[in-house]
Amino acid sequence: MGFMTEYQNNMDAKGRVILPVKFRENIGSTFILTKGLDHNLTIYPIDEWKKVEEKLSKLKQSNVGARNLKRLLQGSAVEVEVDNQDRITIPQSLRVYAGLEKELLFVGQGEYIEIWAKNRFDEINDFDFSDMLENIDF
Repeated sequence: MGFMTEYQNNMDAKGRVILPVKFRENIGSTFILTKGLDHNLTIYPIDEWKKVEEKLSKLKQSNVGARNLKRLLQGSAVEVEVDNQDRITIPQSLRVYAGLEKELLFVGQGEYIEIWAKNRFDEINDFDFSDMLENIDF
């Protein structure tokens, strides 16, 4: 089963935050942390990250959008390990990109996990899905 649900945790001044236990159980002690597409961060298990890298390697270098996507994802990717207090340390550059301060939200997205500044997540989730749902068959 993939990653699902959401958890809120606080990050300390050094950029450390406890990885929620349900996610920790399924991701292992080492994984990839990178920029997300919506000014959030994304955690990939190592095996899922390899799939992302494979897809990125097939993109045409002549396409400026493809190059920018590779820069965004691969250029910011770091390998992260869970410490003995079940915390991860989020690098400063990634904290700035995602606007992370104290209150963080971890959101399961199936094969990966998103990390959001709680206030930013609340803002973007104030969205009316009714028009979209007319075109989606659930």
